[in-house]
Amino acid sequence: MGLALDPAFTSNARLYSCQGDRDGEIQVVAWTAAPDWSSLTRVADPLVGGLPLNTASGRHGGCRLEFAPDGALLVGTGDTAAGAVPQDPGSLGGKVLRVDPATGEVEVWTLGHRNVQGLAVRRGTGQVFSVEHGPDRDDEVNLLRAGGNYGWNPDGDGSYDESVPMTDPGIPGAIPAVWSSGAPTLATSGATFLDGAAWGDYHGVLVIGLLKARGVLALRLGDDGALRQQFAVPELDGTHGRIRSLRAGEDGAFYATTDDGDGDDELLRVTPRS
Repeated sequence: MGLALDPAFTSNARLYSCQGDRDGEIQVVAWTAAPDWSSLTRVADPLVGGLPLNTASGRHGGCRLEFAPDGALLVGTGDTAAGAVPQDPGSLGGKVLRVDPATGEVEVWTLGHRNVQGLAVRRGTGQVFSVEHGPDRDDEVNLLRAGGNYGWNPDGDGSYDESVPMTDPGIPGAIPAVWSSGAPTLATSGATFLDGAAWGDYHGVLVIGLLKARGVLALRLGDDGALRQQFAVPELDGTHGRIRSLRAGEDGAFYATTDDGDGDDELLRVTPRS
């Protein structure tokens, strides 16, 4: 469900996946690529185990991976559609975790998340943003802060109450979203920042894949991470179906995967206009 290359990939050929396991948990696994790129070998199996999984439905498994500027592996997890999980500091569900990629040591970095679908690092700032699905309203983009609580609390006396707000104002110190969809939701997914003068006015913009809305949302953010402008990327608005993951490439392009099924999915390479 998630994939990330080690910052030293060119020298160590190491990468990380996040996936469901038949034993009933979600795991982060470390791999190395063969010199001819023909195969992968598991080298930490798992690097992190015991992430919660809803074995009945598979709902809200999270599993987005991204590297923080300081080299920690960030893991976005889902709340498994269990009401008490996102506010429980003892659970790894509904959190963003910091993981030591060498040892697998885990730290709960933020809590109060519903189902983290995207993580994006803003180059040169240390800022990390998460992207989440709302229930029937309020998909969110959040600027993450160590120890922050992002306010999802669907614990309805033991049930999973999805009528509550994505950011519960009754939680002391709950951090409001940088951006929220309101109603209806767009089904926001993977995200990345566009960097480089070749992008022109798009330089520095956060782009987010949209599943239900079938396109790419662009957010222009201030230096403090606050929203300045939002717009749809017109070239991808309804032209390629459901957009799942976005990733900036080392070649100055960004890459997107579609999620429509039936053998029709594509890997798109998106470049600035010449």
